[in-house]
Amino acid sequence: MKIIKNQLRLMMFVALWLSSALIFAQELPVNPKLHKGKLENGFTYYLEENALPANHIEFRLVVKAGSILEDEDQQGLAHFIEHMAFNGTRHFEKNSLISFLQKMGLEFGADLNAYTSFDETVYILPIPTDKPENVEKALTILSDWAHQVTFAHEEIDKERGVIMEEWRTAQGAQDRMFRKIWPITLAGSRYGKRMPIGKTDIIQNGKYEALKRFYRDWYRPDLMALIAVGNFKKADMEQRIKKHFGKIKSPQNPRKREYYSTPDFKGTRVAIASDKEATENMINVEFTKPGTAPSKNTLPWLRKAIIQDVYSAMIGQRLAELTLSGEPPFLYAYSYYGLTMLGKDKYAYSLAISVKDGEFEEGLKKAMAAHERVREFGFTESEFGQIKALFINEYERGVKEESKAKSAGMADYYLSHFLGGGTSPLLSAPDGLKYVKELLPTIKLEEVNALSEEFWGRSDNRVIQVTAKAADADKIPSKQALIDILDNIKNDESIEAYKDSKIDMPLMSSMPRPGSIVEESTDKKTGIVSMTLSNGIKVYLKPTDFKNDEVNMMASGLGGLSLYSPDENMTLRHAGDVVNAMGVGPFNMIDFRKFMLGKTASVQTFISLYGEDVSGFSSLKDLETFMQLLHLKFTTARKDEEAFKSWLSGMKNAYANAASGPDFKYQMRRQEIMLGKDNPWINLPTPEQLDEIDLDRAIEVYKERFADASHFKFVFVGNIDLETFRPLLEQYVASLPSKNGKGSYKDLNLSVKSGQVSENIHAGVDEKSQVDIVLSGDYTYSRENNNRMQAIASILTNKIMETLREKMSGIYSANVICAPSPLPEPSFQFEISFPCKPENAEALAQAALEELEKIKKGDFTDEDLQKVLNASKDNFDKQIKENGYWLSTMNAYLANGWPFEEIAEGKAKIEAITRKSVIKTAKRYLTGKNLIKTIKLPEGYEKKN
Repeated sequence: MKIIKNQLRLMMFVALWLSSALIFAQELPVNPKLHKGKLENGFTYYLEENALPANHIEFRLVVKAGSILEDEDQQGLAHFIEHMAFNGTRHFEKNSLISFLQKMGLEFGADLNAYTSFDETVYILPIPTDKPENVEKALTILSDWAHQVTFAHEEIDKERGVIMEEWRTAQGAQDRMFRKIWPITLAGSRYGKRMPIGKTDIIQNGKYEALKRFYRDWYRPDLMALIAVGNFKKADMEQRIKKHFGKIKSPQNPRKREYYSTPDFKGTRVAIASDKEATENMINVEFTKPGTAPSKNTLPWLRKAIIQDVYSAMIGQRLAELTLSGEPPFLYAYSYYGLTMLGKDKYAYSLAISVKDGEFEEGLKKAMAAHERVREFGFTESEFGQIKALFINEYERGVKEESKAKSAGMADYYLSHFLGGGTSPLLSAPDGLKYVKELLPTIKLEEVNALSEEFWGRSDNRVIQVTAKAADADKIPSKQALIDILDNIKNDESIEAYKDSKIDMPLMSSMPRPGSIVEESTDKKTGIVSMTLSNGIKVYLKPTDFKNDEVNMMASGLGGLSLYSPDENMTLRHAGDVVNAMGVGPFNMIDFRKFMLGKTASVQTFISLYGEDVSGFSSLKDLETFMQLLHLKFTTARKDEEAFKSWLSGMKNAYANAASGPDFKYQMRRQEIMLGKDNPWINLPTPEQLDEIDLDRAIEVYKERFADASHFKFVFVGNIDLETFRPLLEQYVASLPSKNGKGSYKDLNLSVKSGQVSENIHAGVDEKSQVDIVLSGDYTYSRENNNRMQAIASILTNKIMETLREKMSGIYSANVICAPSPLPEPSFQFEISFPCKPENAEALAQAALEELEKIKKGDFTDEDLQKVLNASKDNFDKQIKENGYWLSTMNAYLANGWPFEEIAEGKAKIEAITRKSVIKTAKRYLTGKNLIKTIKLPEGYEKKN
């Protein structure tokens, strides 16, 4: 009888265990707001209604086909098809599609875009829905891309030059080095032979039929998905998708969609490359886990993923600490665990190290020693607790902001899900927080520590990549020496246990004596609250509901470096950075980072030529910490000589790295031409000049610039409850030191030189050029002029793209910006820039200027103007609901003495722009009287011609 009872107990235990195991292995719940479906032809769709930004939909058309599927005669054509989608479809001839979308308010590149990678091609289409017909038009476009691109031969041939210019922009040291490395690190993998940009011979001469064949083979419904997030009704959108995409036919005999991988291999592959134009010394080590990726949508997988993320976060903290103490052999180091970028069916632990001063061996040893310290001694319970607090904080903020999530981010999340095979979780934010809170307490520190062996403890499937500046190439250890560092680190007896510092003190040991609010008023039109504090400080608050858990701030005052002698240039220019690097209040930077784990608050100070600024942000629960940080930034400046040495060492290396690249040489010469060769404020310091920085003087200058808080105007924007915020202002801002100053500055005479200058600057070895044209001069700084100049820049951008890209096939992209400035005297810089082929540079520069002349003559259409105005209005509608927009705009209005109530009139001011006002403004300012044209040419280019 006893045996039977024991057997029954055992059977009951097994039954309970099986029941719990089945529950534990069940798939995780899907976000209930998402509607995911599949049409009969295999076409997948993801739909979610979302309110932000208002009156917009984010569309993504995803094709699980990229360069990895190209036949030998198609290398580069997957990407070519992406281009052709904008150059003729069933419903839009040639490149009329771009013009059509611009009328809708979209900007090519900024909004409307696409990309091609190894395994996918993605089309990005955000549209405004203020006009109901826009949704149907957008779906027509997306449907055309999916199966009705026309491939007119004339358009194909015109696009060859554009793609070659895109190829040209990628040329440089990094590309040259990786082309040496990939055949070694990707040996046996198809990925090493199918770069998305492809082969130039095929781009220039590939057959029309090869292009069409790729489209027929791989643009098919079973490999496609449409993602829509935004303002629509799901039932209506689903019916529209069925109408537009349900009719796409699958090929009768479809080619098998192969999914490639990087094969497992024995031992360690080492690839080393250097280049005289490289701007960094890097070591990348990858430990690939053999086998294939597991199923991801179960609770056990989620628990394991959390453990892996905890490990990565804690080792990240330790690596960051190493860069903040002494003079470490690397500028930075970071690691992560996740799916490999190539193949997406395996996981790898990757470690990246930016090596200082050619210290390759020391850098790798130091980073690996940090890992071995974990393997041998483990993380501490204190570290574990801090990172758990960090995780909970991030997930809680995600829940708080769920109702304010932007459609673009959500669309990209679903995009990743589809491309990942649809096996990853689709949790809602509340469910994510629920599982994290449930699972974190069940995780033991021993489980985290054990990942060292799993992540990097293997001797096979390892890759070491070294890319270096040619000047440091002789300092790179041999391949075997690099392998030995990995193999022998476990035998290093000098590695000691991590000494964890206790963070058991508050940020402020004593509270400042509070002041008071002596005046307060509210602007009825904007809701901005203006306050005067008892110490004379002016504060401006804009309570918003744009985010549920965010408060941003900015404070600006006049003065800056202009008040000092240029003889102290090095110390002055870096005073703010030096003080920021040495910690806050009682904490050095290492301890301060620990103190802030689990908190969301940050305050940074800056000293510029003509002023000083403070900026920051906070969650609601950490507002008091945020205000304490703000107070301490004004009232204290720590001195930490070790931190200063570490910062100085990093700065020397960073400047040396930048100076080794050809683009830097070109930009420095441009600055000399524009501002004067002997101007002390523009020269790049040498490592020797950085040694001139006087730590004590830097602290003294910093204290002087922030000694009088009354010359700052403070702006706070976000989810501000005035009842709880007022006491914080009185405690931490009204108590700041004040001398009732207004702030002042001196003119440093940094205006762009007058006259016309044209110079060719030789820099770099690649056959590519950079054209930069700057028009400048005196200016009447006003909102109206700024809006008109921006409209001119946008019209000119479109015209340059139409002419230089679409007609002449001479460029891939162009940028036109206008940068007006009110200080020290109102002036403007209007810059046209684009990369191109060297032999075409002069002609293309002239063509760009001719397009500007046409605008000055009024040789543009009402439609040209309306396109850019529609885009500006659409941007305004989005920005006016952003905390960041109000913050920067209020700050600008305060600086210029403009009334706040006019901020909300931004759209009306855009609508007030007319053809006549554009022409008048262009004629007045863009005369060409002050014009500097520089063209970067390859070294020795003229000798070759």
